[in-house]
Amino acid sequence: MPGAAGFRLRSNYWKRRLKHLGRKTRIDCGVYFQSPEYVSIADNSWIDRGVMILAGRDRSARRTKKLEVLSFARPGEVHIGSNVHIGAFSIISGIEGGVHIGDDCTFSPSVKVYAFSHHFRFDDDPGDRSCSFGSMVEHERQSMVCGPVTLEGNIGVAINAVILPGVWLGRDSFIAIGSVVKSGRYEENSLLSGSPAVRAAARFRSKPSGVAAQNTP
Repeated sequence: MPGAAGFRLRSNYWKRRLKHLGRKTRIDCGVYFQSPEYVSIADNSWIDRGVMILAGRDRSARRTKKLEVLSFARPGEVHIGSNVHIGAFSIISGIEGGVHIGDDCTFSPSVKVYAFSHHFRFDDDPGDRSCSFGSMVEHERQSMVCGPVTLEGNIGVAINAVILPGVWLGRDSFIAIGSVVKSGRYEENSLLSGSPAVRAAARFRSKPSGVAAQNTP
C-alpha cells in the first residue's frame, strides 16, 4: 500500500518484528527482511522500495574464511543509524559477519553491502576444482568469506557501489559510482573510487590560504 497509510501500517507491523524500529522511520513498499529479529533501525530513517536486508547467523558447516577486522557490528546483526536513507533496490547482508551503518549515511539506489558471501575457491586448497561458486551445491563444495562491515557517520555511497566483507570506513567519507570496496580499514574523510577502490583524495578539503582574503572587498 503506497502513501502515508501504507507507511503507518508497515511501521506498526515491523515494530513488533524487528529488534528495534525508531521514531519517524519509514519502511517503503516491497522491503524484505530476513531474520528481522537481528535488525535495528534508529530514528528518522528511510528504507526505500525493494530493499533487501539479510541478517542472522550461519549454522552450516561450509568452509569459511573469516576476516578479523575491528568493527562496531555484532555477529549476524544489521544496525542502521538515525537520519539514514537506504536507496531503492539496495542489498545489505549482515549474515554472520554483521553490518553497522552509522548516523547520517545515505545509499544511492542499487548499493550492495556484504558481510558474508560466497568465495571463488578454497583458500586452504586453491587447486581444488570441486569448489563451486553457488548456493545450490552440497555444502562441502561451497567456500565462504565472512567479515564485519562498519560505516561510521556521514558517509555517502553512490549508485551501484559494492562493499565486500571486512571493511571499516571512517566517518565523513564517500564511495564513488560503481566502486568495489575490498576488505581493509579506510581513514575518515576519504573519497574512494575504482575497482578495487582506493583513496583517491580527501572528501572535504580546506580552502587554500588566502582565498578568503582575495574575496573580501
